[in-house]
Amino acid sequence: MKLLTKTTRLLKAALQNIVRNAWLGIATIIVLVMALTSVNLLIGVNALIQDAVVLLEEKIDVTVFFKQDANEALVTQAKFFISDLPQVKSAELVPSNEALERFKERHANDPEILEALAELDGNPLGATLRIKARSTSDYPFIMETLKNPQFADAIESKSYDDHSESIKNVQSIGENSRLIGMALIGIFALIGILIVFNTIRVAIYTQREEIGIMRLVGASSLFVRTPFVIQGILLAAVALLISAALVALGVAWIEPVLTPLYDGTDPGLKRYFIEHWLRLLAIQGGGLALLVGITSWVAAGKYLKR
Repeated sequence: MKLLTKTTRLLKAALQNIVRNAWLGIATIIVLVMALTSVNLLIGVNALIQDAVVLLEEKIDVTVFFKQDANEALVTQAKFFISDLPQVKSAELVPSNEALERFKERHANDPEILEALAELDGNPLGATLRIKARSTSDYPFIMETLKNPQFADAIESKSYDDHSESIKNVQSIGENSRLIGMALIGIFALIGILIVFNTIRVAIYTQREEIGIMRLVGASSLFVRTPFVIQGILLAAVALLISAALVALGVAWIEPVLTPLYDGTDPGLKRYFIEHWLRLLAIQGGGLALLVGITSWVAAGKYLKR
């Protein structure tokens, strides 16, 4: 009961401090919201970049076009040989008749090509082997392996759909975004510390007489400091809630806009925040509470000694 009474008094004192210095409290919340929003913006950009890189990597492949008269057994052997390489993730063999059907489907709206194809005797296409590597760095090795004399004479041509330059550009954008984001976070964090520090300073100044009486009647430094620490943590909690609401609204607004840029697939931004919300809340909330709590404690200690 005694502990509950003491806690209630400390909480009441913290709320009184917030009301007395409302404008400074609002300024503190705004800066903390900006800092938290910058952090989540950086996290969101990183998540989008990772998904963009994965999407581009999925588009990279090697397509091997076999000659029309290539031996079927040799083509199948080539497929199994390539599939057994540790660098190969998958190897899809498309028989010549299926390759012809796919070609017709791709050019269904081009009557000239279909008419020219109809005039030919038989199937002009050979079997096709589509190869995907486990890593983008494995494609040069696969291209070199395809020069194997055992299969080289049966291969008409090879197509290497390389998106490595695009991946490098996306990764470069990510690095630059991280640097800019870290700079913004640092700036807002510094401003937030200064504002919290001065908020506590003003609160102590406006209550200097009350604090003086409390010290005269034997109140401990801990008892005097704690309401100011609680005040800072309450402001941080409000900032965290506002920031979470802004992030949720921002994600809901921007994800449909990003979907066409990801070939109609899910950009993964909403999914990322849903899957990691608890960890993000714990890290950001805990870090902010620690930062504001320490700043409030130091500020109170500094001006109580005066």
